[in-house]
Amino acid sequence: MTELFWIASLIFTTYMCIDCINRKEHFVWIIVMIVLMPVGAIAYFFAVKNRVSAPSSSNSGDQSSNVSKPSFFAPSQPRKELDTEETLQLKELIGKYDKAYHHEKLGQIYLEQKKYDLAIEPFQEAVKRDPEMNEARYGLAKCYYGQGRFSESAEVLEELVQIDKKFDYGNAIFGLAECYRLSGQEDKALETYEAVINSYHFFKAYYHYAKLLDKRGKKQEAIDYMKSIIGSSKDLPDYKLEKERRWIDEAYKFLRKNGIELA
Repeated sequence: MTELFWIASLIFTTYMCIDCINRKEHFVWIIVMIVLMPVGAIAYFFAVKNRVSAPSSSNSGDQSSNVSKPSFFAPSQPRKELDTEETLQLKELIGKYDKAYHHEKLGQIYLEQKKYDLAIEPFQEAVKRDPEMNEARYGLAKCYYGQGRFSESAEVLEELVQIDKKFDYGNAIFGLAECYRLSGQEDKALETYEAVINSYHFFKAYYHYAKLLDKRGKKQEAIDYMKSIIGSSKDLPDYKLEKERRWIDEAYKFLRKNGIELA
């Protein structure tokens, strides 16, 4: 029994140390946990980890349901809600420790609630304190996008894509292409869409790339890309086909408008 106790204590302490590093808490906590194992790890759990993470557990189902969705393009009106226990605790921790991690988590909560105006400052503060916190940079870009500030969103995404071109499985660079298009920067949009479709199979990217080509008088190239959407759709599983249905239908409309009928 004693051996099992110490094995469990070691695992728990290791987990708490990793959490402490991820949160960028003071390194003294790690020393305390190692020296006073497992008492130090238990103290850290109740003093730091549990204070922030416990209230959010009730929302874990909502968060997990969003994992597979395209996360960038979702502008909508903010919901009017009072601060939750979690946001109040995060604000208290920010007041005490002013950690980038807590700023970023506060921003993410407001972003999920579509409170873009409230989320912007926490994300900015997180990036200011930790320039390597890419999730905060991405969240800031989403806020600007949600407010219709596409040029500002593009500026943030440019920095993020320079750091990690594949961030969020290609959604970041795809978002950059969209922001260029929506802000009227069509040359940059074409270049970025091309980079997207060379690496990812986002039908929306193919469609808007083709539309921009058509706008530039490159009709045949546009037609070819619309045909590629139709061709690729034939091999999609049902769930993916339903997800891409809008862009498949739009491609058919474009082709019919240009006198091309496909079986």
